[in-house]
Amino acid sequence: MSILILGGTGLIGSRLTRRLHSLGQRVICFDLYPDYSAVADLDNVEIVVADVTRFEDIIAAIRKYDVERIVNLAYILPPESEERLQLAMRVNQMGMNNVFEAARLMGIRRVVYASTIAVYGLQDSFGDRPVLEDDHCYPVTVYMAHKLWNEFMAAKYMERYGMQIPGLRIANVAAPGRTKGFSAWQSKCIDELAAGNPFTVPSRRDQRLLIIHVDDTADLFAKLCLQEELNHAVYNSLAYAITAQEWADAIRAHLPDARITFDESAPDQPNIYNWSTRRIERELNVKISPLEEVIRRHIDEAHARREGEEERQARSANQLSR
Repeated sequence: MSILILGGTGLIGSRLTRRLHSLGQRVICFDLYPDYSAVADLDNVEIVVADVTRFEDIIAAIRKYDVERIVNLAYILPPESEERLQLAMRVNQMGMNNVFEAARLMGIRRVVYASTIAVYGLQDSFGDRPVLEDDHCYPVTVYMAHKLWNEFMAAKYMERYGMQIPGLRIANVAAPGRTKGFSAWQSKCIDELAAGNPFTVPSRRDQRLLIIHVDDTADLFAKLCLQEELNHAVYNSLAYAITAQEWADAIRAHLPDARITFDESAPDQPNIYNWSTRRIERELNVKISPLEEVIRRHIDEAHARREGEEERQARSANQLSR
């Protein structure tokens, strides 16, 4: 099957590319600024330099590669989405709708896209109970509102044209090297501690969180893309329901000398910390990876990334000295 991933060389996209490639699928990575190194070792993977805000770019890619299914991960994240409002509107709303419309015109029935935990707004709106996919949402930022609008338009395309356009409401994604987004500290924490540096968590130790590792995220997108039939329009992702202190403790189990402090004066982070994952667990028969396993994997990858960067710097210094 030929699958087009918009944002295919990005943080989640490159992992999804690898997952689909391992399952024997042909993957086309569609990026305006592609990271060629992220998928350079994979055969049967194409990279298209193109812009999601240009409708004709999407149509051209679908035609050229006989695309059968699409995953859209191309998005402007906060804080940039809250600062560059016009760009966020073009990419997050028009770009997403371009994908829906291009798929409709080209006869593609399945489009998967990234929604977010953020569509719900604040946990206070629901009390302390688990939040369900059918609950009403209360977005309070531009990013949240854009994601909810995407969900609204996906539902309209499904209702009017009989397409299947499932959205995955993703928890906070932890990934080696992640630097963008308000929840990036959860990734930076491991990266810095693995390098032997101290890290101050920008929240109180009792701050409650929902976290998912990037590999589990990619696995869920792969299943939503390849599953023949789906019963719902949106799914909460799997997640670890955990406090900042418990996240730190899980890291210290592998890095006992890790120097971690907390900003106990920090205000509550505006996020959902209690939600139900029953829908996706039952329908796709999935379970989240053990926390200990993903922390170890993250640390190992952080070490490998640092060693690779040191080797590149050494080679560059040797070349300059000749």
